[in-house]
Amino acid sequence: MNSIHELRTDTHQEISRLLSSINPSPEQRWREYLGIASDQVQLSQDHQQRLSLTRMFHQLYLENRVLFHMSITYKPYQDVQYSPKNTNDFFINFYLKCFLPNLLGTRNYHTETKRPLQPICYAFLDEHEMKPRVRGPETTFPDRLHHHAILAVHSGTVTRMQTMIGENNIPLRPLYASKVMTTHIRECEAMTTLYATKSLKKYPEFLSFPDRLH
Repeated sequence: MNSIHELRTDTHQEISRLLSSINPSPEQRWREYLGIASDQVQLSQDHQQRLSLTRMFHQLYLENRVLFHMSITYKPYQDVQYSPKNTNDFFINFYLKCFLPNLLGTRNYHTETKRPLQPICYAFLDEHEMKPRVRGPETTFPDRLHHHAILAVHSGTVTRMQTMIGENNIPLRPLYASKVMTTHIRECEAMTTLYATKSLKKYPEFLSFPDRLH
């Protein structure tokens, strides 16, 4: 009798493993993206934080918020290399004074009726190369910072958000977004958070909005 029970248990476990390999869970896919073994228990602080953020956005998706990925790049100025603080300030101005008013149809997005409609937004710094600088015998490729933001958008504002999908479709107010060079928005899944946070270890100070929903 025990042997029959053990056989059934082994068969059930084998079927579970087979189904898991065919249709992996979100958590398995996230770990695979990060190169984490399925049986690995000890994770780096960086991986723990990135997985935690991804789980959070997945939960928001399950709560009927729609996820979007927004990329913002900034205009270069001569040989100036903007600091992380400079670049975060650019995003804050753009987000609070251009993006939110466009999405919510008002600048009074902090009111009791509008605050719950705000997206839950996390913005992360990333870097890419700009044109090389030649100084004497050396050629250097300085880092230029930009942002990747993941937004969990309230169902009541998804239609407005969809009008801004694509490249440079966010109306900008020059007074508050003079440093913005390009914008790009697309719908995404929670796993995109792993891509957006790929430089989190180097730039751990990310932005989050709003400060509260109620």
